[in-house]
Amino acid sequence: MSKQGSVEKRRGRRAYVEAPLLIRRTGTQGTVPREEITQNVSLAGVYFETEEGHPYTNNEILMASVSIPEAHARTFPFTRLAGRGRVVRIDEVPHREPSQSKRFGIALEFGQDLTALSAIPARG
Repeated sequence: MSKQGSVEKRRGRRAYVEAPLLIRRTGTQGTVPREEITQNVSLAGVYFETEEGHPYTNNEILMASVSIPEAHARTFPFTRLAGRGRVVRIDEVPHREPSQSKRFGIALEFGQDLTALSAIPARG
């Protein structure tokens, strides 16, 4: 089926932005967070690419934190997202150049405990 004929299954509107993403395995204290870069972000989840040998598995639960770069802050209703996420898809990304190592696209769906922080101060 072509992309035109496909049904959109996403719960949230995606913004295509490269933003820092910190990921930590749940239940393992002292684990150093892994740094990644998002390809797109929404309140429902994030998508990012990572190198061959990545540690992610389907349905794995991870702690994730996304920080929206200051240059994009005006276009987002939040400046930071943090909470649990579940790996819902892992796809091999086609090589751009034959000499490149394999890359994988990871779709992470946020859970209900997601916290969205805003830089706009609350009015009292």
